[in-house]
Amino acid sequence: MRRAVINALDHLQVDVGIPRAVAYAYLSAASDFYVSQFVDKTTGVHGLIRKSDFC
Repeated sequence: MRRAVINALDHLQVDVGIPRAVAYAYLSAASDFYVSQFVDKTTGVHGLIRKSDFC
């Protein structure tokens, strides 16, 4: 989960161009993270960010 949040922060900061503190606040308020896989010690987490918030 931590890695998914860090990757989302990096994406918002580098690719979208918003400050890291604002990206963190956005992820806290308007995004969802889901555990999508947990099999044989392999885990997957997906973060959902709405594109419409940045168009």
